[in-house]
Amino acid sequence: MPESIFLIEDEELVCELLGEFLSAEEGIEFLGEARDGATAITKCRELRPELIILDLRLPEVSGLDVLKVIHKELPDTRVIIFTGSLSEETLQTTLQNGAIAYVEKAYGLEELQKAIQAARKGEKYYSPSIARLIEDYKF
Repeated sequence: MPESIFLIEDEELVCELLGEFLSAEEGIEFLGEARDGATAITKCRELRPELIILDLRLPEVSGLDVLKVIHKELPDTRVIIFTGSLSEETLQTTLQNGAIAYVEKAYGLEELQKAIQAARKGEKYYSPSIARLIEDYKF
């Protein structure tokens, strides 16, 4: 049975590219997208995706706040953070609120694909710079 994935991303081009990428992936049911945090929360409550790809910089409601709601209301939903923003504080907050993977956009689709594969198996995944931060700061 395909795994349902929902995308939360505000940049139109990134959203379109990821939508095409996810729609073409075998074993994935792409449920759609939201481009702001408020819509994302509403759609996730309605669709109850198994996996979410979440950008942290969103209009209306931040990605961190979306993650907190998902973690509280949909605890079985796995979340991959896919963002261009990185700070120790942000990383710590995402880990505390159940993010299973964290990938910087600079690493591209190949790295995101690795994160999706790991998340589908229930495993954690971090892009190289994130993994180093986790190791250095013992999050």
